[in-house]
Amino acid sequence: METITIAVIGANGVGKSAFIQRALKLPRMPNQGLVAFNWTEFDGSQRAVTVFEVDLEAFDMEMNGPIRWPKQANGQMAPPVDGALVLYDVMNKDSINPLSQTLSSLSVSNYPMVLVATKCDNPEDVRELDTASVAAAYPAVVANFSISANTPNTTRECLQVILRAIVANRRGDKVDPASQRRRAASAANLELLIDVNNNGRPESVHSKHSRASSDLSMLRGFPSNSNDRDSYYRGSSARSPRAPSGFGTDEAMNSTLGQLRQPADPFYVVDESDVDSFHTSTEDVPILQRNEDSFAERPPKTVGVTFDELVDKLLAPRMTRADNNFADIFLCLYRKFAAPGQLFAAILARLERAKEDKSDHYLTKKATQMRIIEVVARWVSLYPGDFARPTTKKTLERFIIHLASEPAFIAAASQMRGQLETSVMEDDDTGWAQADDPPEDTSVTGSPSQSQDLEASLQSLNVDDQMLAEIRRPSQVSELSQAPDYGSGETNYQYHTYEDYEREAARMVPQSNLPLNKLRYQIFMEINPDEIAEEITRIDWVMFSSVRIRDWVRHVSLKESEKERCRSLKNANRLISHFNHVAKWVQNMILIRDKAKHRAPCLEKFMSIAHKLRKLNNYNGLGAVVAGLQNANIARLHATQALVSRDVWKQYQSAETLMLSTKSNGAYRMAWENSRGPRIPYMALHRRDLTATEGMNKTFVGPNGDRINWQKFEILGEILLPIMKSQGAPYPNLNKKHESSRELILDCRMELDDDALYQRSKVVEPTGGVGGATDLKKKTMGFLRGS
Repeated sequence: METITIAVIGANGVGKSAFIQRALKLPRMPNQGLVAFNWTEFDGSQRAVTVFEVDLEAFDMEMNGPIRWPKQANGQMAPPVDGALVLYDVMNKDSINPLSQTLSSLSVSNYPMVLVATKCDNPEDVRELDTASVAAAYPAVVANFSISANTPNTTRECLQVILRAIVANRRGDKVDPASQRRRAASAANLELLIDVNNNGRPESVHSKHSRASSDLSMLRGFPSNSNDRDSYYRGSSARSPRAPSGFGTDEAMNSTLGQLRQPADPFYVVDESDVDSFHTSTEDVPILQRNEDSFAERPPKTVGVTFDELVDKLLAPRMTRADNNFADIFLCLYRKFAAPGQLFAAILARLERAKEDKSDHYLTKKATQMRIIEVVARWVSLYPGDFARPTTKKTLERFIIHLASEPAFIAAASQMRGQLETSVMEDDDTGWAQADDPPEDTSVTGSPSQSQDLEASLQSLNVDDQMLAEIRRPSQVSELSQAPDYGSGETNYQYHTYEDYEREAARMVPQSNLPLNKLRYQIFMEINPDEIAEEITRIDWVMFSSVRIRDWVRHVSLKESEKERCRSLKNANRLISHFNHVAKWVQNMILIRDKAKHRAPCLEKFMSIAHKLRKLNNYNGLGAVVAGLQNANIARLHATQALVSRDVWKQYQSAETLMLSTKSNGAYRMAWENSRGPRIPYMALHRRDLTATEGMNKTFVGPNGDRINWQKFEILGEILLPIMKSQGAPYPNLNKKHESSRELILDCRMELDDDALYQRSKVVEPTGGVGGATDLKKKTMGFLRGS
């Protein structure tokens, strides 16, 4: 295995040990100032990396020319160095002076180096060093970073950048400092040497509220439930990575979301640490005294998993909550790497295998069959379109017939028959990498080999056992016609299928029938803000619930031409358009009136609506209102802002802060994780997460490209599972409509052109405000971002 050694250089007290601890998420600082780990790139290649500290006092300060490394570091022999992280303390100007000669020598020796400013959580006015000036003085470095105790993600990104630079330097590639930060976001894994006192687990397992942009990928579990759509149960939310792209599918959709500040470049960790790989026979040897052979002796880690391994895990007993999560995300995303017919055939083959296993007791065999049939029933219930192609549909029909002949399987057969008759209509497989044979190329009965395999597999359901013969009653075969239809049962709220929500969402498209004038303004001001927030939430919930989880994946992976052919994406597009519509509506309502004294109450009302949306956990609606208020057309109205009461500003701040993109939208992610009860996610951010994960990770890996990169799907699962759970926990009183609020939101004729709105804003306040506007701007522009 190729090795990389990185020196962390800095004066005494700059925070070298703390840097290593945060970058590698160690439970405590390294005892000897060094640590080793495996670095796995997205293509599966691995490198053994050693990071160790070097104090400036160890260097010859009189050296000229190439760097001369100290022979020992921390009392051990120093290995050959490949690159350096150079740290300085912004609170101590003396920490940078000795670095000049060292940086010069490193540059002469052609070592990749990254300059890192530490302790940047201190205010700039009390710092002794200006990071921009220091960065300008050393242009030879690959990148400059400013880190603090509360930004572990940036610390980790430093390590990724230097690793990429070292690899590029070895290959003879030209290192582009600007691109290194972007490339650090590519999928790579840092496998740590875990301290035994931490129970052999990385720190991210213990940390409850770490952000996914700096966490090791790990699906967290939730309790299991029923087979239908309500089984998208709620629980603790998984974490999401972040991504740079926008929300909409074109410029019109992105125009409003552009008002929300864009996040920084993404950073990912693709898979979880494999702790066992570090338990070698050389474990007791000090790391810096091990030779390269100790790493080479380690067997290479197997990259990816096979399809059969995933199917076995899908059908295995569910012992933990993570097993339930796996089943949900596998059924949702398996069509990225397998066709429905392939999966169905693999499941039936395992049914046959269960029958042929002579070592199992009859009851054990029956339990295995029940477990496998339960998976199929859940699959049919959640994704009936997978069985729409003739061959697969015929296979399912025959499967149900065999199930109906078994007393123990009648309920499952009834459920699947109901789904087959009512929901299995068409398979809109646009964008799926894997699909069954098209109808024109496939016979309804399938190929002879498929039929033979099916018959053999289905026979496994008929256990020819004397015990079964004794308990079977002839009347039970006819019970199928009287069995309840589990696929169409009523729930305790009106909308209980995607189709129900889709029909209602189609009636919520803006009509632009009513003029937006002073009369509408008066009506708006007379309505209670809570009623408006509740109606926004009701509309958002219906539109959010009409979008199938799979469609979000296709929405970020399909090309524009393919999206036009994918009919199911209209629901996602409708939600995006409604988000932008609400943001425009906010701006139009405020700009109706000519005088600031009339606009200020309207601005206050929208701030109160935003606060109520936060209390309702409607983050998508909150994002739309904040996007409207952050738009330059509104944020420049300083005279209007000056009339807003301080209490309303303070109340609005708590809600608006959640939508800020600082620290990878950390405030929102924390609030989303800890929200209880019904909730609507801020889909603009989650869609960006999906875009980055889908675009930066391969589906197939391995030397032959035939193994599935399941780590990619685990990350997708971290994003999608909380959305699944949210759709299964509806708001109460969904039938309670506020007609006046609905009419104002959906039926008013508004100005949608940004240039026209900006001109209107300049007409009502030509100079952007007078009087105390400048002072107020200092207080408020931290909340409203404008021109």
